[in-house]
Amino acid sequence: MSTAVIFHWSGPGNKRFQGEGATRDMSVDSVFVLTATCPPANAVVQMEVILPLSDRASKAEMRSEMMVLRVDHDISGGNRSGFSAVGKGFMLRTFSERASRVVTDLIKGAEVTEEKE
Repeated sequence: MSTAVIFHWSGPGNKRFQGEGATRDMSVDSVFVLTATCPPANAVVQMEVILPLSDRASKAEMRSEMMVLRVDHDISGGNRSGFSAVGKGFMLRTFSERASRVVTDLIKGAEVTEEKE
């Protein structure tokens, strides 16, 4: 799933850093982010993943505190960078009743797909 992500972390002297990018891969408790601004390995990052929903009028947000496992530079011979991070899962927040219904339908659809496999 590719969607917008904003992340921030604390560096030396508690200096705050922020970056943005797009998810390349994502699971319940991990993510790989393509970005020009990578946090260092082992940094604890606050992740905010913005989910545009299928009705295109609603949005949802997922938040998590994660640890950076790996930083990759020059991905596939290009000038792109990225990092993988893992945590205990995401907390979902919707911004309207309509968005809540869309997310609920997505979750139900995913459960049905998993049962068939």
